[in-house]
Amino acid sequence: MEVHNSDTSVYPVALSLGSSAQLSRFSKRIAARVAGSYPERDAIFKLRYQSYLRAGLVCQNSFLRYIEPADHASNASLMGLYVDRRLISSLRLQISNASSPYFSSLELFPHALEPLLRSDKTIVDMSRVVTEGESGRQYAWMPYLILRCWIMAAEHFRADYISAAMRPQHLLFYRRLLGSDLHSELRRPPDDPTTLGLVTVSFASSANRLYENLPFLRSTPFERQQLFEHSTTPIKAAALQPSVS
Repeated sequence: MEVHNSDTSVYPVALSLGSSAQLSRFSKRIAARVAGSYPERDAIFKLRYQSYLRAGLVCQNSFLRYIEPADHASNASLMGLYVDRRLISSLRLQISNASSPYFSSLELFPHALEPLLRSDKTIVDMSRVVTEGESGRQYAWMPYLILRCWIMAAEHFRADYISAAMRPQHLLFYRRLLGSDLHSELRRPPDDPTTLGLVTVSFASSANRLYENLPFLRSTPFERQQLFEHSTTPIKAAALQPSVS
Protein backbone atom coordinates (compact mmCIF):
# COMPACT_ATOMS: atom_id res chain seq x y z
CA MET A 1 0.00 0.00 0.00
CA GLU A 2 1.44 3.32 -1.01
CA VAL A 3 1.72 5.90 1.74
CA HIS A 4 2.22 9.62 1.28
CA ASN A 5 4.40 10.44 4.27
CA SER A 6 4.19 13.71 6.11
CA ASP A 7 7.07 16.16 5.76
CA THR A 8 7.94 19.68 6.77
CA SER A 9 6.24 21.15 3.70
CA VAL A 10 2.83 19.97 4.88
CA TYR A 11 3.30 20.05 8.62
CA PRO A 12 0.72 22.23 10.36
CA VAL A 13 1.20 25.95 10.61
CA ALA A 14 -0.01 27.55 13.83
CA LEU A 15 -3.39 29.21 13.69
CA SER A 16 -3.30 32.98 13.71
CA LEU A 17 -4.07 34.75 16.98
CA GLY A 18 -7.38 35.88 15.50
CA SER A 19 -8.39 32.37 14.50
CA SER A 20 -7.26 30.98 17.84
CA ALA A 21 -9.37 33.58 19.64
CA GLN A 22 -12.43 32.68 17.55
CA LEU A 23 -11.87 29.01 18.26
CA SER A 24 -11.53 29.72 21.97
CA ARG A 25 -14.77 31.70 22.05
CA PHE A 26 -16.62 28.99 20.16
CA SER A 27 -15.31 26.24 22.43
CA LYS A 28 -16.87 27.92 25.47
CA ARG A 29 -20.28 26.98 24.07
CA ILE A 30 -19.44 23.29 23.69
CA ALA A 31 -19.71 20.48 26.23
CA ALA A 32 -18.46 16.95 25.55
CA ARG A 33 -19.45 13.66 27.12
CA VAL A 34 -18.73 9.98 26.63
CA ALA A 35 -22.17 8.44 26.26
CA GLY A 36 -22.82 5.96 29.03
CA SER A 37 -26.58 5.80 29.39
CA TYR A 38 -29.08 4.33 26.96
CA PRO A 39 -30.70 7.71 26.15
CA GLU A 40 -27.31 9.27 25.34
CA ARG A 41 -26.28 6.41 23.08
CA ASP A 42 -29.69 6.29 21.45
CA ALA A 43 -29.50 10.00 20.64
CA ILE A 44 -26.15 9.42 18.92
CA PHE A 45 -27.56 6.56 16.85
CA LYS A 46 -30.47 8.78 15.78
CA LEU A 47 -28.15 11.68 14.88
CA ARG A 48 -26.03 9.31 12.81
CA TYR A 49 -29.02 7.98 10.94
CA GLN A 50 -30.36 11.45 10.18
CA SER A 51 -26.95 12.64 8.99
CA TYR A 52 -26.35 9.61 6.77
CA LEU A 53 -29.88 9.67 5.38
CA ARG A 54 -29.49 13.34 4.48
CA ALA A 55 -26.21 12.54 2.71
CA GLY A 56 -27.71 9.58 0.86
CA LEU A 57 -25.44 7.07 2.60
CA VAL A 58 -28.21 4.90 4.04
CA CYS A 59 -31.72 3.94 3.02
CA GLN A 60 -34.70 5.02 5.08
CA ASN A 61 -35.74 2.53 7.74
CA SER A 62 -38.46 2.35 10.37
CA PHE A 63 -35.89 1.97 13.15
CA LEU A 64 -34.61 5.52 12.52
CA ARG A 65 -31.17 4.70 13.91
CA TYR A 66 -27.77 3.65 12.56
CA ILE A 67 -25.94 1.14 14.77
CA GLU A 68 -22.92 -1.05 14.11
CA PRO A 69 -21.37 -3.99 16.02
CA ALA A 70 -18.35 -1.78 16.74
CA ASP A 71 -20.58 0.48 18.85
CA HIS A 72 -20.86 -2.33 21.40
CA ALA A 73 -17.18 -3.33 21.42
CA SER A 74 -15.50 -3.29 24.81
CA ASN A 75 -12.84 -0.88 23.54
CA ALA A 76 -15.32 1.61 22.03
CA SER A 77 -16.46 4.96 23.41
CA LEU A 78 -19.23 6.99 21.82
CA MET A 79 -18.78 10.69 22.37
CA GLY A 80 -21.33 13.46 22.02
CA LEU A 81 -20.71 17.19 21.67
CA TYR A 82 -23.45 19.49 22.89
CA VAL A 83 -24.53 23.11 22.57
CA ASP A 84 -27.00 24.19 25.25
CA ARG A 85 -27.50 20.50 26.11
CA ARG A 86 -28.49 19.74 22.53
CA LEU A 87 -26.52 17.01 20.78
CA ILE A 88 -25.03 18.44 17.59
CA SER A 89 -22.09 16.14 16.82
CA SER A 90 -20.75 12.71 17.69
CA LEU A 91 -17.81 10.41 17.06
CA ARG A 92 -16.66 6.93 18.00
CA LEU A 93 -13.24 6.22 19.48
CA GLN A 94 -11.71 2.75 19.80
CA ILE A 95 -8.56 2.11 21.81
CA SER A 96 -6.73 -0.89 20.43
CA ASN A 97 -3.55 -2.87 21.07
CA ALA A 98 -2.33 -6.44 20.76
CA SER A 99 -4.62 -7.62 23.56
CA SER A 100 -7.65 -5.79 22.15
CA PRO A 101 -6.98 -5.77 18.41
CA TYR A 102 -10.41 -5.02 16.95
CA PHE A 103 -11.38 -1.62 15.57
CA SER A 104 -13.38 -0.58 12.56
CA SER A 105 -10.58 0.85 10.39
CA LEU A 106 -8.60 -2.37 10.74
CA GLU A 107 -11.23 -4.27 8.76
CA LEU A 108 -10.73 -2.02 5.75
CA PHE A 109 -6.97 -1.39 5.97
CA PRO A 110 -5.35 -4.47 7.57
CA HIS A 111 -2.11 -4.12 5.57
CA ALA A 112 -1.44 -0.69 7.05
CA LEU A 113 -2.65 -1.32 10.60
CA GLU A 114 -1.93 -4.94 11.46
CA PRO A 115 1.87 -4.37 11.50
CA LEU A 116 1.38 -1.70 14.16
CA LEU A 117 -0.58 -4.07 16.36
CA ARG A 118 1.97 -6.83 15.87
CA SER A 119 4.67 -4.46 17.07
CA ASP A 120 2.68 -3.90 20.28
CA LYS A 121 1.58 -0.36 19.47
CA THR A 122 -1.50 1.29 20.98
CA ILE A 123 -3.82 2.91 18.43
CA VAL A 124 -6.71 5.30 19.00
CA ASP A 125 -9.04 4.99 16.02
CA MET A 126 -11.72 7.57 15.25
CA SER A 127 -14.79 6.75 13.17
CA ARG A 128 -18.45 7.61 12.57
CA VAL A 129 -18.00 11.37 12.88
CA VAL A 130 -21.28 13.17 12.22
CA THR A 131 -22.59 16.68 12.76
CA GLU A 132 -26.17 17.86 12.64
CA GLY A 133 -26.92 19.28 9.18
CA GLU A 134 -27.62 22.88 10.12
CA SER A 135 -24.99 22.84 12.85
CA GLY A 136 -22.35 21.71 10.41
CA ARG A 137 -22.79 24.95 8.50
CA GLN A 138 -23.44 27.15 11.52
CA TYR A 139 -20.51 25.94 13.62
CA ALA A 140 -17.52 26.08 11.33
CA TRP A 141 -15.08 25.39 14.18
CA MET A 142 -16.68 22.06 15.15
CA PRO A 143 -14.13 19.92 13.21
CA TYR A 144 -11.37 21.39 15.37
CA LEU A 145 -13.12 20.37 18.59
CA ILE A 146 -13.77 16.89 17.21
CA LEU A 147 -10.07 16.72 16.42
CA ARG A 148 -9.23 17.85 19.96
CA CYS A 149 -11.35 15.05 21.45
CA TRP A 150 -9.38 12.56 19.35
CA ILE A 151 -6.07 14.00 20.50
CA MET A 152 -7.21 14.05 24.14
CA ALA A 153 -7.96 10.33 23.87
CA ALA A 154 -4.53 9.68 22.36
CA GLU A 155 -2.90 11.53 25.23
CA HIS A 156 -5.00 9.86 27.92
CA PHE A 157 -4.49 6.33 26.63
CA ARG A 158 -0.82 6.92 25.72
CA ALA A 159 -1.34 6.04 22.09
CA ASP A 160 1.56 5.38 19.78
CA TYR A 161 -0.61 6.05 16.72
CA ILE A 162 -3.94 7.55 15.84
CA SER A 163 -5.92 6.45 12.80
CA ALA A 164 -9.18 7.17 11.03
CA ALA A 165 -10.96 5.94 7.92
CA MET A 166 -12.91 8.75 6.31
CA ARG A 167 -14.37 9.99 3.09
CA PRO A 168 -11.78 11.35 0.63
CA GLN A 169 -13.01 14.95 0.87
CA HIS A 170 -12.00 15.06 4.55
CA LEU A 171 -8.52 13.58 4.19
CA LEU A 172 -6.70 16.80 3.38
CA PHE A 173 -8.11 18.57 6.45
CA TYR A 174 -6.25 16.12 8.69
CA ARG A 175 -3.15 16.13 6.51
CA ARG A 176 -3.01 19.91 6.69
CA LEU A 177 -3.59 20.12 10.44
CA LEU A 178 -1.71 17.06 11.66
CA GLY A 179 0.77 16.25 8.93
CA SER A 180 -0.99 12.88 8.64
CA ASP A 181 0.17 10.02 6.49
CA LEU A 182 -2.35 9.52 3.69
CA HIS A 183 -2.68 5.97 2.46
CA SER A 184 -3.42 6.14 -1.24
CA GLU A 185 -5.66 3.10 -1.43
CA LEU A 186 -9.41 3.72 -1.07
CA ARG A 187 -11.72 1.01 0.24
CA ARG A 188 -15.48 0.60 0.12
CA PRO A 189 -17.09 -0.80 3.30
CA PRO A 190 -19.76 -3.51 2.91
CA ASP A 191 -23.21 -2.09 2.17
CA ASP A 192 -21.81 1.44 1.93
CA PRO A 193 -22.07 3.54 -1.25
CA THR A 194 -18.99 5.65 -0.55
CA THR A 195 -15.27 4.92 -0.44
CA LEU A 196 -13.02 5.64 2.51
CA GLY A 197 -9.37 6.55 2.81
CA LEU A 198 -7.06 6.06 5.77
CA VAL A 199 -5.05 8.61 7.71
CA THR A 200 -2.53 7.70 10.39
CA VAL A 201 -0.31 9.78 12.64
CA SER A 202 2.61 8.64 14.77
CA PHE A 203 1.34 10.40 17.86
CA ALA A 204 4.20 9.30 20.09
CA SER A 205 6.79 10.95 17.87
CA SER A 206 4.82 14.03 16.80
CA ALA A 207 2.78 15.04 19.88
CA ASN A 208 5.21 17.70 21.08
CA ARG A 209 5.40 19.30 17.65
CA LEU A 210 1.61 19.12 17.30
CA TYR A 211 1.14 20.96 20.59
CA GLU A 212 3.75 23.53 19.65
CA ASN A 213 2.09 24.30 16.32
CA LEU A 214 -1.50 23.83 17.47
CA PRO A 215 -1.71 24.77 21.16
CA PHE A 216 -5.51 24.43 21.15
CA LEU A 217 -4.94 20.65 21.17
CA ARG A 218 -3.39 20.76 24.62
CA SER A 219 -5.41 19.40 27.56
CA THR A 220 -4.87 18.86 31.25
CA PRO A 221 -4.90 15.51 33.08
CA PHE A 222 -8.03 16.67 34.89
CA GLU A 223 -9.86 17.30 31.61
CA ARG A 224 -8.92 13.89 30.29
CA GLN A 225 -9.92 12.13 33.50
CA GLN A 226 -13.30 13.85 33.46
CA LEU A 227 -13.91 12.79 29.91
CA PHE A 228 -12.62 9.24 29.82
CA GLU A 229 -12.84 7.88 33.34
CA HIS A 230 -16.56 7.21 33.56
CA SER A 231 -17.69 10.74 34.34
CA THR A 232 -21.35 11.09 35.22
CA THR A 233 -21.82 14.73 34.30
CA PRO A 234 -21.00 16.53 31.05
CA ILE A 235 -17.68 18.29 30.88
CA LYS A 236 -18.16 22.00 31.29
CA ALA A 237 -17.66 23.92 28.08
CA ALA A 238 -14.52 25.52 29.46
CA ALA A 239 -12.94 22.07 29.59
CA LEU A 240 -12.84 22.09 25.81
CA GLN A 241 -11.42 25.59 25.64
CA PRO A 242 -8.23 25.60 23.56
CA SER A 243 -5.20 27.57 24.53
CA VAL A 244 -4.64 30.75 22.51
CA SER A 245 -1.00 31.05 23.49
